Amino acid sequence: MNESSETVVIKPNNDTDTSAVEETVVNEIGKRSLDKSEDVCENNHKICKIDNGNDANQSTSLSKRQLKKIQKQQIWMEKKAKRKELNKEKKEEKKKWKAQMRESGVEVPKVKTNKMADSTCKQRIVLDMSFDDLMSDKDLCKCSNQILRCYGLNRRMDNPMQLYICSYEGKIRETMAKHNGSEFWDIKYLEDSFDKVFQKEEIVYLTSDSMNVLESLDDNKVYIIGGLVDHNSCKGASLKIANDLGVAHARLPIDENINMQTRKILTINHVFEIISKVVSGISWKEALISTLPKRKMFSVLDEEDLLEYNNCTIDNKSKLEIECPEAEKNENLIEENVLLDN
Repeated sequence: MNESSETVVIKPNNDTDTSAVEETVVNEIGKRSLDKSEDVCENNHKICKIDNGNDANQSTSLSKRQLKKIQKQQIWMEKKAKRKELNKEKKEEKKKWKAQMRESGVEVPKVKTNKMADSTCKQRIVLDMSFDDLMSDKDLCKCSNQILRCYGLNRRMDNPMQLYICSYEGKIRETMAKHNGSEFWDIKYLEDSFDKVFQKEEIVYLTSDSMNVLESLDDNKVYIIGGLVDHNSCKGASLKIANDLGVAHARLPIDENINMQTRKILTINHVFEIISKVVSGISWKEALISTLPKRKMFSVLDEEDLLEYNNCTIDNKSKLEIECPEAEKNENLIEENVLLDN
């Protein structure tokens, strides 16, 4: 059996053990038995071996950035049990509070949710999950969290859109199973790919690499959002699928409404939220401004006065008043409410 291994020595910080930790990353076809000094790291395929000796020469092989990242991960793992206990206490306190409210005769308000079957909106949105082989386990978890946010946004709309998840199998299905009750969400899960479910003339694949601009939404069209979290490492993957299948493709009108100082790659839930707002009657510009987080560092161009408003804040407001809401906080609230309701 052939093995290729890479040895990394971690320089400890003040919060960790003073002994050096030697990680041996083993890529192997089969399996081998572990020594007593070895242990399998959680959530990845690494074998960690404890070494009591310090080797200053090997520690220099790691950059400061790598050392900082590894030390941060160690601290996170050390505090994992404490975080778990703290979350458990918070849930118990919330249950007690609800019980006290009911005993005192006060009705505990429930988050208003609506079902797709009762909605007058027939706009179809599909999350294409055919990219799971291109994502790491960490990115798959991020992808599932973004799906959760899309679900939370959709069911809180007055008239939810018709949300589909296609190619729902393999790794992404296993990852989604970690969200308790996800199989009962008001989402249409389909194992088939979107091109086998919908007619080609109906499909419009949304991708930032397209030269076509999506100026308006059509109820008769099916808009596909690529379910890919890749940090721009798989550039052009969505466009390639659209071209290979011979279906229409388009990009959101970002350049036509705002000037972004960062790359124009948006998360799955941001694209979904922007479309949901446009479906509800909000303009593209307002939808983009109210959805994109401030870290995107964008500016807005007033079409009438041709004034550029840096970072969405205006010192001397004219005809058009634009302010940036706290979009990031809204995302956290949505995710928290979804977890509580389930």
